[in-house]
Amino acid sequence: MNNQLHPAFFDFVPSVATSITRRYRQWVERDDILQECYTWAMGRADHYAELLNEENKLQRTINEKRIIWQMRRHAERYARKEKAKKSGYLVNDESFYDTIVLAQLLPHVISSVIDGTVLEQAQQLIDDGQPKKPSAPAEGGVLLAMLIDIKKAYLKLDIEDKDILIKRYHESLTLQEMANYLGCAVSTADRRCINSLRKLQNLLGGESPYN
Repeated sequence: MNNQLHPAFFDFVPSVATSITRRYRQWVERDDILQECYTWAMGRADHYAELLNEENKLQRTINEKRIIWQMRRHAERYARKEKAKKSGYLVNDESFYDTIVLAQLLPHVISSVIDGTVLEQAQQLIDDGQPKKPSAPAEGGVLLAMLIDIKKAYLKLDIEDKDILIKRYHESLTLQEMANYLGCAVSTADRRCINSLRKLQNLLGGESPYN
């Protein structure tokens, strides 16, 4: 074991550190993120070197993307802990929404915007045994609070993304109908629906870095 970092990390780390610092600039310094990333990489330096020296170009590219993804999640966990520490709350107090939960609750949120329905009415979901479980670590989340959070984020979306989500989750268009409406292939329509949903997810804090 030589325990030396592969040269690629000297490109990976600054890029990841910059993106994480941009999101958490009020709570973390870029130098601290850099150090955290390099320390994380050194912990498995030989393993990563093997992955990055893969002879197959396609596989090597896949390995690079996975390493960067793992590093970014590690850096974000560190940044969230620093944010929690400096803001005076516990990391476990944070809430995250997976796309499945968003898709299940969006019809109620959009109805409240378009039809003026009251979000409190969606509380009946609990009694009806419908989806109410938020993604960890927001186990103590209240359905009404979740709906309010999602509505606030939804209102910040671009008109195009709102329109796609309305057609898909309020008007319940099938993917084929979405494709006809958008004038594209079904696979493209599916991708655009997912992208709009993920934009909403990002406004709510992104994917949970704890999974």
